[in-house]
Amino acid sequence: MVQRTQEVFILVYLTLFSKATGLKPYPKPSLPQVGGAAFCLSWRLAVEADNVRAWRTVPTQCLRYVETYMIGGQYDRDVDFLIGQILSYVNGIALSGDGMDAWILDVDDTCISNVFYYKSKRYGCDPYDPYGFKAWAMTGACPAIPGMLGLFSKLVSSGFKVFMVTGRDEETLGQVTTENLHNQGFVGYERLILRTAAYKGQGAVAYKSNIRRQLAEEGYKIWGNVGDQWSDLQGDFVGNRTFKLPNPMFCGGKLAPFLFSGISPIHKAHIQSLIYQRNRTNILDKMNDADVSKQIQQMVRFIRQEAEEKANEISVSAEEEFNIEKLQIFEADKKKIKQEYDRKAKQVDVRKKIEYSMQLNASQAAGNDLLRVSDDKKAYKKLIKDLIVQSLMRLQEPAVLLRCREVDKKVVESVLEEAKKAYADKASASVPKVTIDDRVFLPPPPKGGNSHEPFCSGGVVLASQDGKIVCENTLDARLDVVFRQKLPEIRKRLLGQTSSS
Repeated sequence: MVQRTQEVFILVYLTLFSKATGLKPYPKPSLPQVGGAAFCLSWRLAVEADNVRAWRTVPTQCLRYVETYMIGGQYDRDVDFLIGQILSYVNGIALSGDGMDAWILDVDDTCISNVFYYKSKRYGCDPYDPYGFKAWAMTGACPAIPGMLGLFSKLVSSGFKVFMVTGRDEETLGQVTTENLHNQGFVGYERLILRTAAYKGQGAVAYKSNIRRQLAEEGYKIWGNVGDQWSDLQGDFVGNRTFKLPNPMFCGGKLAPFLFSGISPIHKAHIQSLIYQRNRTNILDKMNDADVSKQIQQMVRFIRQEAEEKANEISVSAEEEFNIEKLQIFEADKKKIKQEYDRKAKQVDVRKKIEYSMQLNASQAAGNDLLRVSDDKKAYKKLIKDLIVQSLMRLQEPAVLLRCREVDKKVVESVLEEAKKAYADKASASVPKVTIDDRVFLPPPPKGGNSHEPFCSGGVVLASQDGKIVCENTLDARLDVVFRQKLPEIRKRLLGQTSSS
């Protein structure tokens, strides 16, 4: 039974070992099998305390925990608490006044945040992608960490010379990093120091130690040093005090990624085979039934975890594809709706212009008809009489003053007596005294063309003797009355139905 169990174990072990070495780009550290938030909290504490080193990815079961920590408010509270401790320390420093009091700040995830980049990498559950991170940094869209921006402003205003030290490459990311910092409000620092060709290949600890050594040799006294990675705060000339910001998404300490660099593929495969054979022999020698059962259970859990990770990857990929397709359909439909709206708006505009032209032509025709009223002498004579009678009915005065066009004076005189008698009969009043004004006449008929001189198309104006009551009964005045009465209808035709109507 034991032998059969061992054979099964060996078969499963070989399968999993092949899968782990063949597909995983980085080995995962051995973690205790504890589930839920308790494990993730313990894991993060060990990471922040630098007790778990050279980890490559966040445990998959901690994805939601890290996401909640980073964007749910606890990260901001932790940063603010830490900044409170830094400010307490800063307020107790007596500056030398010689301009050589220095403070060092890391850049990425210390001054500006890369949380949007890590969101696309499942908050550190996916392996670090240097090319993807460089593409993100090239956008210059890293937002400021609010608390650190406040600390930066406090340090500058207090008289510290602030040095921004980053491992970003100066040649490719120098300009975009400077602009990103300035756009986010980091203005007034002493110097932004990026990695030059002279430091390529150096680890973060060695590189930043050399930078701090140069500052010390220049005479600067480093009072404080803030970073999100232990590699920012280790080495030489770290300063009087160091402060580490939380960052459970990325480990800056590099575990020799070039373990087999310089070794031929044949020798590399041979070394791996020897390691495997040695490990397998040791395991088989020490196993008993209980160990076999325990190992199988661990492998079952491992297989289940791998399956869950793969299912989660498929789900995330499907959701991304769905969202992209949905966005494409939405944008296409929105474009169609806008095109249809523009087409109908043009149609409405064309209809309004046609209606306006028709109304304008009708107005011009009415004006031309008005000008020809006085051409028919017989009809115009009757019209003048009726206008005088109507004006007298409106005024109801015993004595009035009448004004007309100079060309209409004879016509008015010929119908005046008849008009007065018609008024007296209609109003049951005595015949009024009507005096024709021989000194002031109404404007003459229009001369045609584009003349802008005052004109009158015909009619009369009657007023009381004291001039306080005036009845303007010219053809132009009557046309204006009709226009004002028709104005709502005209407005509706030209502008369309409004909400107020």
